[in-house]
Amino acid sequence: MKIKLGILALVLATTVSADTIFGLYAGAKYWNYGLNGNIQSGISQNENVDIDYSKANGNILYVNVEHAVPFLPNIGLKQTNIDTSDVISLSNATSAPGQTIDVFAKTDLSHTDFTLYYEVLDNWINLDLGVTVKLFDGYNDFYSEGFIDEHSAFDEWIPMLYGKGEFDLPFTGFSTSIQLNALSFRNSKVTDFEAALSYESKLGFGADLGYKSLDLDLPDIEDYKSDLTVDGFFLGVSYHF
Repeated sequence: MKIKLGILALVLATTVSADTIFGLYAGAKYWNYGLNGNIQSGISQNENVDIDYSKANGNILYVNVEHAVPFLPNIGLKQTNIDTSDVISLSNATSAPGQTIDVFAKTDLSHTDFTLYYEVLDNWINLDLGVTVKLFDGYNDFYSEGFIDEHSAFDEWIPMLYGKGEFDLPFTGFSTSIQLNALSFRNSKVTDFEAALSYESKLGFGADLGYKSLDLDLPDIEDYKSDLTVDGFFLGVSYHF
């Protein structure tokens, strides 16, 4: 009888705490952002072209898998879409000296994050630490018929440190969080910062409101020297199993 009761208690404990054994987090965010800064280019006499996309929209999709296997990290996968275009005026183009021309500019900084992390704290205060690899599959285009047709690819992978802190407001379903990826190496600096206020129902469905900023200061990349900032507010939905 004691053995049966023990087995029943173990089954109940496993059922109640299934989230601590295996957890799946998935979500989507709608990001309203602006993009500004400069990109080094051969079309400009001073080699820096200023770009300013004041308003654009992109989607962020993510999924995280967490488990209770000792020493093995949890896994996160995130896809961020950053794709903007506009017409800029250029007065110092090498192909049209002394003239001001309108140039169609298109910038794509879309990328995928692969993250391995550990839960250092897991209660009403949560702390995750790990590493992220950002895999960019982007480009920049400048085009003006008869004058300019320049394409520069941005196919790079960037390793970064990862950290996320989350504070649960007990018995409310609400939480606040800060997430940061960062890299500083020689002259290059990359930061990806996110702060959010979230709500999660007892059924696992949730919503997020937050702010996200991506800074890329990359003077040493041969084909894509740039100093760019992408930032703005987002709304998201999520599901936690």
